[in-house]
Amino acid sequence: MNVKRKVTWKDIFNNFKSVYPRLSKEAQDYSPYNYMSIVVYLEDGTKVIYDDMAKRAKMLVA
Repeated sequence: MNVKRKVTWKDIFNNFKSVYPRLSKEAQDYSPYNYMSIVVYLEDGTKVIYDDMAKRAKMLVA
């Protein structure tokens, strides 16, 4: 029997920390953004969108 586990926003944030260890040291908070994506708020006020499907992050320019 194949049992699937639900992916949480915390799981996505933990994946972000493993893919971007240096950047994650500046992370203050995160919030859901889109399907399998979160917005990570950094210490300097920068926002980073992390897409867990592609395992990529991009800076949000205000």
